Amino acid sequence: MIIERDKKGRTIRTAGNNTNINWTAWRPEIVTPAIVSKLEQGFAMSLNDQEACLFADISPASLYRYIEKNPKFWEKKEILKKKPNIKAKMNWLKKLNEEDYVASKDWLERRSKDEFSLKSDIINVDVNTTYNTVDFTDKKTEELQEILMKKLAL
Repeated sequence: MIIERDKKGRTIRTAGNNTNINWTAWRPEIVTPAIVSKLEQGFAMSLNDQEACLFADISPASLYRYIEKNPKFWEKKEILKKKPNIKAKMNWLKKLNEEDYVASKDWLERRSKDEFSLKSDIINVDVNTTYNTVDFTDKKTEELQEILMKKLAL
């Protein structure tokens, strides 16, 4: 093994007169521990991949190459992205424990939708179905009740 210098003056080891030196192998690592820390901070703020890369000042391609080399980082990234949701739930539960009416109402509207939701879900609507329409503008209350009773009887 012979020790030579590369184009930038760095010491390298070669196998004699081998001119096919892989210069990219000597490229410094882009994703350093400081960059990983910045990425983790970004993901903990629920940033997506591109936003976290901007925050850490690297390209998305560098992130994906790093994930290829360190597959466990992908799992960590996905867990960190959920951190703000966990914090929000903890704050919500704190307000519930303080008997905050608004927090309680919000909780019920989201967790017990069938009883407390302000929205109505439309399920299984067929767009090709034609419906019989009735003009109610000139009907009296008794006529409306009669029409409604007929529809309910069906």
